[in-house]
Amino acid sequence: MKVKNGAENRDLVICNNCLWSVSLLKGSKVFGRCPMCNGMKIEVIPVEDYENYKLSKSQKRGLSVEFAGNV
Repeated sequence: MKVKNGAENRDLVICNNCLWSVSLLKGSKVFGRCPMCNGMKIEVIPVEDYENYKLSKSQKRGLSVEFAGNV
């Protein structure tokens, strides 16, 4: 895969067991299991180049992801 200069090309990876998360550059190692809880409920959310997102965690709602669009 050829990456354009300035392109971020990343995915948001979330464990649905313990809510561990990471921004993963495309082409990087893929997680088969969560490194924190060893769970297999890993979800990958593609993020477009320059797309902003915010993660927040609360006792009531759990993990929330808010996408703010492109910059």
